[in-house]
Parts: sequence; structure tokens; C-alpha cells
Amino acid sequence: MATLLEQYKNRIAVAESVYSKAHEGSKLDSNKKLTLATVLNNTNKFLTEAFDASSGTQRSDLGLYKKFTLR
Repeated sequence: MATLLEQYKNRIAVAESVYSKAHEGSKLDSNKKLTLATVLNNTNKFLTEAFDASSGTQRSDLGLYKKFTLR
């Protein structure tokens, strides 16, 4: 199993780019990267559990959000 940082490396790279532009070139430290990966993982877990536990009548509405945010 890949680590969280490996699993979400593309999303972390995007976040680091935005952070760098907003904070005059500074980079995310390893703690912030790990926190971001944990938040993404928890969001994925909560959305997956919510869809598994219900009929998911609006699942199509969240499909693009989940695809963009978590993949």
C-alpha cells in the first residue's frame, strides 16, 4: 500500500504551487503536506462511506467533485 504522500502526490503538488504563489515563494513543510494528505484521505473515506450507506440520489452531482478532489 502506498503512503498517503505517495497516494496524493499530484494534489499536494497543486496545493504547493498555489501556496507558493500566495506566500511569496515559500514551500509547504512536511507536516503541512502530511496534514493535507490526511484531510484528502479522510474526505475520500467519508464520501465513500456516505455513498455506501445510502442510495446516493445525488451521487452524480458529487461525482466530478470527488474525481477532481480525490484522484
